[in-house]
Amino acid sequence: MNHFLGLLILSLCIATVFSLVNRSETTERIKYFLTLMGYMVVGSLLFAWLMYLLA
Repeated sequence: MNHFLGLLILSLCIATVFSLVNRSETTERIKYFLTLMGYMVVGSLLFAWLMYLLA
């Protein structure tokens, strides 16, 4: 298993729990889930790219 797959699995778990806890309606949960997934994956890739440039 590579690191990107691990990142996706961790983001999936965290976004699922947070969307179930923080939102009450199904459509709000789906929007919140997709937003969190996007922020976590894109943010992690940007941070990894920044670390690559600094190393």
